[in-house]
Order: sequence, then structure tokens, then C-alpha cells
Amino acid sequence: MNANTKFMLSDPIPSEVEKVEQPHWGMYRRIVEAVARPGTVVDFTSLRKGYFSAPTTPYRTAYNAIGIIHRAYEAEKRGYDGFLIGCASDPGLREARALVNIPVVAPLESASLLASTLGNKFSIVLLEQGGCPLAESQIRSYGLRDKLASVRYVPGVTVATCFQAINEGEENKVIDQIVVEIRKAVRDDSAEAAFVGCTIGSSLLTMQGIHQVENAPVIDIIAAEIKMAEIMVDLRRAFGITQCKATIYHPPPPGWEKEMPIPID
Repeated sequence: MNANTKFMLSDPIPSEVEKVEQPHWGMYRRIVEAVARPGTVVDFTSLRKGYFSAPTTPYRTAYNAIGIIHRAYEAEKRGYDGFLIGCASDPGLREARALVNIPVVAPLESASLLASTLGNKFSIVLLEQGGCPLAESQIRSYGLRDKLASVRYVPGVTVATCFQAINEGEENKVIDQIVVEIRKAVRDDSAEAAFVGCTIGSSLLTMQGIHQVENAPVIDIIAAEIKMAEIMVDLRRAFGITQCKATIYHPPPPGWEKEMPIPID
């Protein structure tokens, strides 16, 4: 299709100064330029409020997920064709799909679906040890548990250390540590595809041109959700297909917006 397509992508945390360019958005833009179709535009934003540190505990994740859902609502009201969640824990994905009619995609789900087509089994490499059981639970909810070879984590590497490495120009140290775990996933866990379960960590590998380790494809999770979003927009434009609202994406009752309005910039 030749029609232009416009997406909003939101970080899972607020920025210290609202609407100020964030350092990782430059990496995201390079990924968009590499994989998106001509005419596809991605605008980046962050939450209006929430916890500033990466929300990896249940309460903080749930709190910030509400902000993600509100951004999806805003995206639809402002005429965007789709909404992209900028966090690999996929916060607010189900709820946002229930709230809006435009496509809503997330990196973990998108990368997992893509990885399941590229090899017999895939592995996820995380930057937080505590996230391993959570990722496994999500993969199970996506119906892909039998395709999961393993969930690993990189000792000593966190989202914070990734940002520190970017600021200090020492990205290669972090990248080397991540690649070690991907190599172990391929050799020891029989993974035939892999991805980093963090948008920042995944983008760092892409910036260094790492798309394969031990002959196994390494998926960029931002790229995966961009392509998934484009496909969903195509289906909606061509056939009117959108998410089914019967059960897990059941919408709120009429009049809910008057009871507790969601602010729009």
C-alpha cells in the first residue's frame, strides 16, 4: 500500500523534562530508517508521570502501564494509525488493545512471533535476572511456550549500565557481554533464534550490526514491532480486520470516558 502510516511509540517511563529528546531515540530512528517502509513515520514520546527508574517490580510496572495505556488512547484520538509500546515487558498491551481500535503492538510479543518462524526454538536474553520468570509467563500467555528454548540474563548488565555505557562511549563492553549469553543460548540451549529482551540492549546490538550469532538470527525487537504494526495496519485498511473484542480485549462500557476522562495533550 502506498498510503502514509504514522505510529506513536512510548517509553515505559516519564522523561525528566517532558518532550525533550531522549538519547536512545536516535538509535530507534536509525532502526526505523532501516526497516520501515517509505511513508512510515514513528513519533517518540514518554509517560506524563510514573516511576523514572525502569519499572521491573509488579507494582511499578502496573502503575506505569496505566500511562502506556493512556498514551495508546491519545494516539488513537490524535489520528495515529497504530501504537507501539517501548518496553520489552509489554506493559499494558492487553488493556490498550481493549481500549482502542487502532493496532497496538509490543516488542516481546512481536519478536517472539517472528523468532518462532525463524527457527525451531528461540531464546530471550534479559538484562534483569528477576525478569526471567516473568518473561516465561508472558511467552506462555502468548501460546509460544513450546517454542521457547530458554530465558537467560546477562550478569552485571542492567538498563542503567547500558545507558552509562552509551554516555561513556563504551557500548562494546556491554555488547560483548550480551553476545556471550546469546552464544550460550545457541550452544547450550539449542536456540535457533534469539533476541535481547530489552529495547535498549537490543538496539545496541543493532547499532553494531550484530544480526547473527553462531549462525542463529538475532532479532531487533523494535524492528519486529514496527513490521508487525505495519502488517496490522495493512490488514485493517484492506479488510477491516482488527483485534477481536469478545473476551481478553473486551472494551469498557459506554460512558466510561465521562466517568474518568483521559487527558490528551
